[in-house]
Amino acid sequence: MTVLYCLVQTDTPAALPSGGLPGARPPRAISLPDGLTAVVATLPDGEYSPDAVSEKLRDMNWVSQAALGHEQLLEAAMRSSRALLPMKLLTLFSGDEPMVKALAQQRTRLARAAAHVADCEEYGLRLVALDAPAETAGTTPASSGTAFLERKKQVRDAARERAAARTRFAREAHETLAAACRDAVARPVEDDDVERPLLDAAFLVAGTEKGAFGRAADRLGAAAAAAHCTFKLTGPWPPYHFVQVDRAS
Repeated sequence: MTVLYCLVQTDTPAALPSGGLPGARPPRAISLPDGLTAVVATLPDGEYSPDAVSEKLRDMNWVSQAALGHEQLLEAAMRSSRALLPMKLLTLFSGDEPMVKALAQQRTRLARAAAHVADCEEYGLRLVALDAPAETAGTTPASSGTAFLERKKQVRDAARERAAARTRFAREAHETLAAACRDAVARPVEDDDVERPLLDAAFLVAGTEKGAFGRAADRLGAAAAAAHCTFKLTGPWPPYHFVQVDRAS
């Protein structure tokens, strides 16, 4: 069993990082066309059969350990490569030959992806709505029915204004940062029990764009509170959201 961690493109022989999946042999390199190198490892067949993997995925401790090892390996590989094409966790093949064959079928797409992410890192942005200020909640008793209705209208209007400000800021944040980098993608957002996300986006930032991107992010971060939201920028990460490689078994 072979696990494919990533594809790298370097100007020198690929430096093999440490880390990886639990129980995997040390990473090794397989040269591919177009200057790409596959960073892979051999896995014990019994521990990574389809049934065994299904069982492991029910164990959150194992999943966390596997994800951490995978991420550590990718981040180390990113630091020593000109272009990195990260694979999803548990990109498994029955052996080296099926993997090389599957990648050969995607040769044009892989070369194009490597050119697109060359000398780039990914940054993530999550905008989250702030709770309404306590003074707008309308908790002070009203002196009359008219005053009560007026206060309700004020609270409702204030909520609408906050929502509009957040929407404008989310649009401005995405457009501003997208204009300062090579590529950007907005992911679907859904409310959860903890927070109300307004924007969940990823940005592909080239080395020459880091200064402008950072300044834009600093300005937006400073303005977020006035727009009734929090500004959560993370990274740099491997360019997960800008690479698509098919998986085979």
